[in-house]
Amino acid sequence: MESIFGERATVATVMRIEAALAEAQAELGIIPATAAQTIRAKAQPAFAPAALIESERRRVGHPLVAILAAWGQALGDEAAAYLHYGTTTPDIRLTQHLLQMRAATELLICRLNAVEIHLMRLSREHRATPMMGRTVGRHALPITFGMKTASWMAENRRNINRLKGWLDRTDSGVLAGAVGTYAALGEQGFEVERRVMQRLGLGEPDAADWKGTRDKHAEWGALLAIAAKSLARMAHEVFLLQGDDFRELDEANEEVGSSTMPHKANPRRATAVIALSRRVVHESGILYDWMISIHERDQINNEDTLARLAADMEKLVDAAESLLARLRVYPDNMRRNLHRTGGLIMAERVMFALGKAIGKQHAHGLVREAAQRSLQGEVGFREALLAHAGVTAHLDARALDELLDPTTYGGLGPQTVDRALAWVEAQRQRDADGPQRPGELT
Repeated sequence: MESIFGERATVATVMRIEAALAEAQAELGIIPATAAQTIRAKAQPAFAPAALIESERRRVGHPLVAILAAWGQALGDEAAAYLHYGTTTPDIRLTQHLLQMRAATELLICRLNAVEIHLMRLSREHRATPMMGRTVGRHALPITFGMKTASWMAENRRNINRLKGWLDRTDSGVLAGAVGTYAALGEQGFEVERRVMQRLGLGEPDAADWKGTRDKHAEWGALLAIAAKSLARMAHEVFLLQGDDFRELDEANEEVGSSTMPHKANPRRATAVIALSRRVVHESGILYDWMISIHERDQINNEDTLARLAADMEKLVDAAESLLARLRVYPDNMRRNLHRTGGLIMAERVMFALGKAIGKQHAHGLVREAAQRSLQGEVGFREALLAHAGVTAHLDARALDELLDPTTYGGLGPQTVDRALAWVEAQRQRDADGPQRPGELT
C-alpha cells in the first residue's frame, strides 16, 4: 500500500491527473499544446522533490498548492502558467483518492484470491473429514471440516464480489470546478472532464458533481470492514479449535509463547487477524462521519484514514493467508471429539428413526428423557435408550449401535462442499473471462 498511498506515489498520482487535464485542454484549444507537452514530459516525482514540497507546504500551508509550486519550478514559466488550469483542489484530490482506492481494491482482491485458493484446497482435502458441529457453544450434529472451510470460502468470495462491484460502481473522478458548475472551463467543461477520465483509464463522469459527498469513500470503508470481520470470524474459529480442549487445528507457530511457560505456543496469526479487524472497522467508521459536509463542500478532511485503512487491511489479509497456508488439521482429534458426549449428539437420528413407528413428537419425548438421564450422569445414553421399553419395542441394540455412529450421519455435507467449490470455481472462471455486472454477488 505504500506504493499506492506513500508520499512519492501520491505526488505521481497528482501529476498523472494534472498531465491528463493539460493534454485534454490542449486538444480543445484551451491551453497551448507546448505547455501540455512540458507538463506531460515532467510529470514525474523527481521534478518535485519531497524536501522542496515540504518547504513550500510550510510556506503556503496547503498540501496540493505545495506540490504544484514545487513542480512549477521545474516546468518553467510558460508551462507552470497553465498547470492546474480551470480546476480546483478537491477535483484533483478526489480523483486522486479514487485512483488510489481503486488500486488498493485491486491489490486486496488479489490478496483475497490467494486466501480463496487456500480455502479451496482445505475444502477439497476435507470435504468428508467428520468433525463436531457446534451451535450456541454446544455439541450439535456431525459436520465435515470441509463444510466449515467452504463456509469461510463462500463468505470470502462474496467479499471479493462486493469489492469488484464497488470497482464497477465507482469508476470515475471529478473535474467540475470550485462548486461543480464548470464555470472556469465554460461550454467545454463536460468534454474536458470526459477526456481526462478517459486518459486516466476511468469511466464516464458522474451525472452530478460529487465533491461535497463521501458516500463512495464510506462504502469502500464499509466493504473493507465487512471483509475484515469475515476473516476475523474464520480466525476466531481457528483460535478456538487450536485450544487444548479441542486440539482439532494448529497454526504451526514455532515462536516462543510465554516468558515463563516453556510449553506455550500461542495462536499469533489468528490473534493478528482478529486485532487488525478491530482497527479496520474503527478506521472505516471515520469515513461515515466524513459523509457530512457543510453546503457544497468544506475542508473537514479525513483523507489520511484511507492510507491507514488500506495498510491495515493489507496486513490483515496477509496474516489470514499466512494462517491458512500453515494450518494443520488433526482428523483423529476431530473424530475423538465426536464421541465426547457418548452418543448424545445422535439423539436427532434416533428420534427420527423411532418417530417412523410412534410419531416424531412422542419419539422426541422418549429420546429427551433418555438424554436427560445421561446428562445427569445416571447412565450412558445408549444404556438409557435400551432401558426404555418404548424405545426397545421398535429399535434393538444392533439398530441403536448403527444409529449412534456419528461418522455415518453427515447428510449431504460432502455434496454441499462440492456445490460450494463448483460455485467458487465458476466465479473464478467468470473473473478470468471478463468483468461481472455492477454489484453482482451471485
